[in-house]
Amino acid sequence: MSLLSVRNLCVNYKTERGTVHAVDGVSLDVAEAQHLGVIGESGCGKTTLLRALVRVLPANSVIPQGEVIYKGRNLLALSPAEMREIRWKEIAMIPQASMDSLDPVQRVGQQLERLLVVRGGYDQRSAKTRAVDLFELVGLEAKRLSNYPHEFSGGMKQRAVIAMALALSPSLLIADEPVTALDVIVQHQILDVLRRLQDELNLTMLLITHDISVVAQVCDSVAVMYAGRIVEQASAETFFAAPSHPYSLGLQQAFPNVMQAKDTLITIEGFPPDLHQPPTGCRFAERCPFVEDRCRATDPQLELVGSKHLAACLRSAEMADLRVAAQDPALWKRSLVGQQYQTVEMPPINGGTSAAAQLNGEEVLVEMKSVSKRYKIGGGLAGLIRGQGEQTIYAVNDLSFKLRRGESLGIAGESGCGKSTTGKLLVKLINPSEGQIIFDGKDLAELPEDELLAFRSRVQLMFQNPFEALNPRFTLYRSLAEPLMIHGWRDEGQRLERIVDTLNRVNLRPAEMFLNKYPHQLSGGQLQRVVLARALVLHPDFIIADEPVSMLDVSVRAGILNTTKRLTKEMGLATVYISHDLSLLRYTCDHIAVMYLGYMVEYGPSDEIINNPKHPYTQALVAAVPLPDPSLVNPPLRIREGVPRPTDLAQGCPFVERCPEALEACRSIMPSRIAIADKHDVLCHLYGEHADSPKLTPAASEQPA
Repeated sequence: MSLLSVRNLCVNYKTERGTVHAVDGVSLDVAEAQHLGVIGESGCGKTTLLRALVRVLPANSVIPQGEVIYKGRNLLALSPAEMREIRWKEIAMIPQASMDSLDPVQRVGQQLERLLVVRGGYDQRSAKTRAVDLFELVGLEAKRLSNYPHEFSGGMKQRAVIAMALALSPSLLIADEPVTALDVIVQHQILDVLRRLQDELNLTMLLITHDISVVAQVCDSVAVMYAGRIVEQASAETFFAAPSHPYSLGLQQAFPNVMQAKDTLITIEGFPPDLHQPPTGCRFAERCPFVEDRCRATDPQLELVGSKHLAACLRSAEMADLRVAAQDPALWKRSLVGQQYQTVEMPPINGGTSAAAQLNGEEVLVEMKSVSKRYKIGGGLAGLIRGQGEQTIYAVNDLSFKLRRGESLGIAGESGCGKSTTGKLLVKLINPSEGQIIFDGKDLAELPEDELLAFRSRVQLMFQNPFEALNPRFTLYRSLAEPLMIHGWRDEGQRLERIVDTLNRVNLRPAEMFLNKYPHQLSGGQLQRVVLARALVLHPDFIIADEPVSMLDVSVRAGILNTTKRLTKEMGLATVYISHDLSLLRYTCDHIAVMYLGYMVEYGPSDEIINNPKHPYTQALVAAVPLPDPSLVNPPLRIREGVPRPTDLAQGCPFVERCPEALEACRSIMPSRIAIADKHDVLCHLYGEHADSPKLTPAASEQPA
């Protein structure tokens, strides 16, 4: 018998433009102890479905039909008071943004105890005892109950939120993007917690996400949503081995796999249809490379295509052949929407960067020589009142590398490792405390003021969040014209010609259609293409991309990565990608530098770093990347959670407190950079003259998080 049954559920939103059919006829069953993953891109109805299950929809929502049967009761027919008794006690949620889920002015323990007292009927003494048990259950120390949220790392906040969700022992746990925006190691640790809780508590879980690798690692069944409907449902093994809907095929092929390098990712161009007026036929038809005339006229329904395997596709009988064909990226350009984004032959760039002249693999464009950056924090009157003296943040330490024209370098590491500070140093937004940054033969610290503007035209930033990177009051033409005007482009005709050419190069065509649009009129993927166009409009020599696709759905992300990779090669750009996603860096970069506490602990060719990592920290980063295959489970990490604050300059190895292989020498001697292979070096005693040093006795650094 199912714990939860959803039958023909419809959810509409009333807007000024009319009615949005956000969830349209969804039916699904969740059995006890089942772990169902609901996947799909933004706007497909995942979160609306979740909110409808627990009845926390906004005021402009309407549920015109459907049932949500939980333990034999229709939740949609319950009174608000009855529904309040269901939430937390029977059905609990893990929200996406843990930072927003905790009250910043209350201690975490107080918030957890208040929940137990108000909603669970506990007295104060038993609430404190239960809070300790819950923290231990999710892997947090009991003493942390007295901390405020700002004293927790991102992973610790998420564990605390999970503890709150489990406080009243619910039968059903709904997790909405529980690991989105977390570093890969923290993400791995949270997934470990969820897997362990599933086994220990026999939990039933509904996981909402756009990340198919997370579903592969945590869920035993999958439901794919598109444009308000479920288009495929199957066991996890069946879904990943034999997907039976073209949208599912695209999602799997669009996802970069850290263990299987691809030359080109599949791109599902476009975005879901406008649900004010849903199409009469298949809702995926405009984006589908296998579309036929009947698809636009007939609305496919979920049908059995295998044992407990449902799919809504008119061509499901041909799916074995379609799976093979779907591996060809060129095929996806044949869809109606894909043709609009088709890469066309563009004339070579005149002036600026000449790719043919620069892709010689010899000329060094950027070089960092023993660069360090320190910040002073605290002190002053406020510090005196609080009894806190001035502290030094060692953000970047002794960083050295070379980047040639046409090369791409990925900088990987957890939050706080110095990645973004390095990016700011490279574009001279901040100056180094020590060392030199050489750009095209000139030391940036000695760059005359009258040459600074010319330098800015040759170096550009591509920002992480496209929704905040563009002025909402500017048309796209004005946003792209602004850097040209700053750098002396007075002729409006020439500006227009350059802008149109750049928009065409980033696959926003016809370019004239976009010139007078405002940012809110574009999708996330289109906005990120505009951000890329703004970075390229001056034909720079060097681009720094800071988490360029972390805010985007996987289907959109692939298109941006493909376009960026192609254009950097065509234009001969030197590129630095900053990310914690090693699968992304392997796809886009020639080399990868791994940073920890401001130090570059390993550097080498991308394939070498992934396939043959040497530093224990790099090994942990690679092991932590979730794999989109349920038959491959990530190994447990042996390192402790949390990056220490960089307020003390390391006397020995900076990773010693978390390293499972730490030696006695690591405590007091800074390791030398050891060459492992051609252009592959590591900062680690395991490969140097101190390799025979005794191993440290087992301590907290060897306990898995």
